[in-house]
Amino acid sequence: MLLPVSVLTALTGACGGQPEAVPSLAWHEHGTTGSTSSTGSSSGSSSGGGSGSSGAASSSSGGSSGASSSGGESGSSSGSSGSGGAAASSGGPSSGNPDAVAVSVDKSTLSVPLMDSAVVNVSVAPNGYSGTMTLAAASLPSNVTAAFAPATVTLDGSTTATAVLTLTTTSDVAPGTAGFSVTASAGGATQTASVSLTVQSVITLHIPAGVNDTGATVSNPNSTAFGPYPITIVAPQNISASNPVTVYFKNDDTVAHEIHADDAAQGFAHDPGPFGAGQMDPFVRNVNSAGTYDFYLHDQGAPITIGRVFIQAGQ
Repeated sequence: MLLPVSVLTALTGACGGQPEAVPSLAWHEHGTTGSTSSTGSSSGSSSGGGSGSSGAASSSSGGSSGASSSGGESGSSSGSSGSGGAAASSGGPSSGNPDAVAVSVDKSTLSVPLMDSAVVNVSVAPNGYSGTMTLAAASLPSNVTAAFAPATVTLDGSTTATAVLTLTTTSDVAPGTAGFSVTASAGGATQTASVSLTVQSVITLHIPAGVNDTGATVSNPNSTAFGPYPITIVAPQNISASNPVTVYFKNDDTVAHEIHADDAAQGFAHDPGPFGAGQMDPFVRNVNSAGTYDFYLHDQGAPITIGRVFIQAGQ
């Protein structure tokens, strides 16, 4: 209905020459809704969940929230005015309580030699939680590394997710037993499972395939065929014949080999003879003292392929 000119003129004059503001109407476009509230809270929802957005006009107390019923996204923000919208953690959309998640492992105790690895199967039961959780290992001994496959798991609220944890040791991990935790984290919540890890004073050195064809000479020997040079090992406390560092050799080559060594009194003696392709050396070396132990492939006739084991006193 059009107002008479006289009425409009009266209204203009009553307000200092400006027309009285008329409240704006709510609008809807491409799945977007909005509303205003004098109390400072606002909300919006989108049943389409994907292309739309939700928002609210600013108010004196501030606050907005947005949700998607079919798009799988939910979230909230508070304390400031703005357009609002669905928010989620960096892991993606989530629902339920991450504190309800249960983490378990198929091995609560395990032993790992030096320069070796072990596998632990990890299970994450959601117990109603949907979202992405990040896996990690906490409080591992120094020089023990952990790798998860996958490193994150996505939970659907009911189906248990699994991952494989591979633990790898270097030669210089201090021997002994220590506990560590397998963790699953999301939204500030962390669930754990405990594992007891024993690092053994045991190492297996490998004679590589094709070791006779590396072109090494006495003046330019191959010093990396067996691994690092030297191979540093931390001795167990009170190393002795009854508490030794045990050294094995494995022949990965296609021909027989024989280990030359000169420290029989310390438990690092010469092979009694060659051992075959693909075989473990039947001569086991139980080293009873800290020190430096050199060796080479005796069957090559000279120290062409050389190795060194350095056993340092335990801390």
